[in-house]
Amino acid sequence: MWHALQSELFRLRKRPQTWIMPVLAVAFIAMFYGVLFLVYQFGPADDRPEMQESVMVANIFENGMQMFGFFGGILTVIVASSLIGSEFSWNTLRPLVARASSRTGLLSAKWIVVTLYTIFMVIVGIIGSVVLAAIASLMMDTSISLPSETWDQFAIGFVRWIVAMLPGSVIAFSAALLTRSNAAGIAIGIGISFVEPLIFGLLSLLADVFGTVEEYGIAWNVQQLINISTQSDGGFQDPVETAQAWQSAGILGIYVVILVAATYYVFKRRDITSG
Repeated sequence: MWHALQSELFRLRKRPQTWIMPVLAVAFIAMFYGVLFLVYQFGPADDRPEMQESVMVANIFENGMQMFGFFGGILTVIVASSLIGSEFSWNTLRPLVARASSRTGLLSAKWIVVTLYTIFMVIVGIIGSVVLAAIASLMMDTSISLPSETWDQFAIGFVRWIVAMLPGSVIAFSAALLTRSNAAGIAIGIGISFVEPLIFGLLSLLADVFGTVEEYGIAWNVQQLINISTQSDGGFQDPVETAQAWQSAGILGIYVVILVAATYYVFKRRDITSG
């Protein structure tokens, strides 16, 4: 598996897509803070204290990272799906399997790369949000200093964002492998975050029980993990109870395990001579 992992990491580094996605993610975050600055400059003067509070570095999980969660999640899904979907469209899967010591090792290498890239994108999102929030704070005459307690909460937020982002990557990769289609992987990976809340929203109009069922879905539990609120005074007000955050992480973990296991089962048994 080690040689397969080295090969996957090398090819990931050489793909322009790998580096375009984080640049785009940071660009969307910059656009968000740019709009806030314009509102600060040309909006009502009474709103300026609130705007100054919102751009503080301590509040990135309520602002910049929320923008990253939308666009960054889509960009990560695209890369995750292409890691296996492109092998089918480029007809490179058979040579890869032939060179690999085992199918299990090859698939494990790809799963490691999916995980590493998801973590990489979360790091990019947090660093980009911190830097851009600091720049916006300076432009809006706001302090960028952070109490030491805030960094502990940043660490918690970092872990929660990884757990929240990983299911999207797993869904995209699994869908691309199971359907042998990169387009299907991207569509399903992106669509689940939009379609699931819509479906449960409509079903909840028919019966309240569907509101409870939604709590065992993917999109709802992802939202529980990214609902993080840090405060500029060094405090931490989490709108989601700790028990709920752990429960959401556990439910998402179950989905991830099921999907990963399904890919191993299918990939080991599939006849790849036909594609």
